[in-house]
Amino acid sequence: MYNKHYYFIGIGGIGMSGLALIALEKGAMVSGSDTVHSCITSGLQKKGAKIFIGHKKEQIPLDAAVVYSSAISSDNSELMFAKSHKLSILHRSDLLALIMQPQEALLVTGTHGKTTSSSLLAHILLEKEMQPSFAIGGFIRGLNANAGYGKGRYFIAEADESDGSFLKYTPFGAIITNIDRDHLDYWQTMNGLVRGFQKFIDSIISWEHFFWHGDNPWLSEIVTKGYSYGFDKKNALFIESHRQDKWRNIFTICFENKRYKEIEIPIIGRHNILNASAVFGLCLKLGMMEEKIRSAFMSFKGINRRLECKGEAKGVIFYDDYAHHPTEVLTTLRAIKNAVGSARIVLAFQPHRYSRTLACLNEFGAAFEAADIVVITDIYTAGEAPIKEIDEGLLLREINKEIKRPAYYFSRSKLSCQLVKILQTGDCLITMGAGDISSLSYDIMENL
Repeated sequence: MYNKHYYFIGIGGIGMSGLALIALEKGAMVSGSDTVHSCITSGLQKKGAKIFIGHKKEQIPLDAAVVYSSAISSDNSELMFAKSHKLSILHRSDLLALIMQPQEALLVTGTHGKTTSSSLLAHILLEKEMQPSFAIGGFIRGLNANAGYGKGRYFIAEADESDGSFLKYTPFGAIITNIDRDHLDYWQTMNGLVRGFQKFIDSIISWEHFFWHGDNPWLSEIVTKGYSYGFDKKNALFIESHRQDKWRNIFTICFENKRYKEIEIPIIGRHNILNASAVFGLCLKLGMMEEKIRSAFMSFKGINRRLECKGEAKGVIFYDDYAHHPTEVLTTLRAIKNAVGSARIVLAFQPHRYSRTLACLNEFGAAFEAADIVVITDIYTAGEAPIKEIDEGLLLREINKEIKRPAYYFSRSKLSCQLVKILQTGDCLITMGAGDISSLSYDIMENL
């Protein structure tokens, strides 16, 4: 650490709070602001952080380095104060780059699957007492933590491609889960996004510890080193067979002339077989024994907001998931359908950002095929200004063109009471999106 005091603007965010926690554990003073109190800010307070509610320039110590994220607008009063007083200012990614030193970084990047893959990797190294540091974009169940400082050799982190900040790091090893059509508000074109990944790949130190999704067409065009993984047998590590048994995956992989049969992990979906396979391969190359990896897989409890069971009421079971891109929605719903069988799936989907909804509009319709009833609500803006070409009505029409069952729109304020009317005993309700929809389950359970 290079500063004795860090002030975080938006300290309650999932990425910012993780860095604040590591700074505390490394002996720095930490303070920061957010708009509301939360369980995250309360947890940081218990660790010794000083938390302010509301953004006010008077709260910033003049000896502190001020940390902000891409979510903080340039006209934020605290950020403007820090600039006018020439304080040390760090983007979240700059601080992560500093904090990772002198450990060797094992980074996970890709349009989908970063949090699951990095959480699983951190869980395994922690389970096997390798004392890694880690900074993850979600709370690992069982640990109830999204970050931690360890004195081992490795630092595990998500490398965020959405704002280009993954190019600030020097990864010792890495997993690239995929490249998909997303974050074009920043990269402008798919060519720009792919070039960004190429630069990230060029920065990797150890090709022996680099795994990339070989079935992904964009990655297969640009990567020539490391180990490809996927379902196609042309990959260096390929998934020979797989099946889903209710809420667990069982699969066999082939890697370096050896078959690893019937690997089990208690998370579901074809996408998570890919995530787990990459982590399994990387752990082998880190020198871990096969049986230790297998046993750590079995004790993995998942991550909050990744098919998180929220509870049950009146015979309805509630799950919550962070999926917001059509690819994520499609694969997650298919996995749920395989798990629940004949139970009716009621989906409450909150679109995320006007720009993403517009860019992926033609892909959304087919993404909901596995749901029996689809309900969409207001677009979660994430601070974006409205785009006149897109609204909930246009998205609803696109969905109704593609799926045989009707889809509905209800405003966020009326969503809970309308879903109560729809739900029946035996249903499975899925709340899905990257906004505030995760709180909806509790409202409906209370109403039921």
